[in-house]
Amino acid sequence: MVGAWITFMEDKKSRLVAVDGLKSKVQGDYNRFYETFSTLEAKSVVASIREMIASRQGQLELGRFLIKGLCDLYQGDYNPHYLTGLGSFLWVVDRCWKQAHVVANAFYQYVDFLFDGLKSKD
Repeated sequence: MVGAWITFMEDKKSRLVAVDGLKSKVQGDYNRFYETFSTLEAKSVVASIREMIASRQGQLELGRFLIKGLCDLYQGDYNPHYLTGLGSFLWVVDRCWKQAHVVANAFYQYVDFLFDGLKSKD
């Protein structure tokens, strides 16, 4: 069954996503977060929350911002993958919060998927 799943999903190549040099610091300010989040640019959003993922408190705040941001931004047809993806990201934050690079990677994967889906609706 796993072999069939891998065949169906195909092998994914890993790629490094550079976010250095992009603006940061939205910690504590939902409006600044949403301003960046609503651009639907994954790299910019990941760069903007770099400092948030460095602390447990920042990661929890990011979770709240994401839930509110998704509700504010996503007003289209219901796609359960947008919510299950968010749940998966929040699970990673809860389990791997001491590993900022893991949290950042999971965050990028989620917002990249979400934004691709929202852009294709336009």
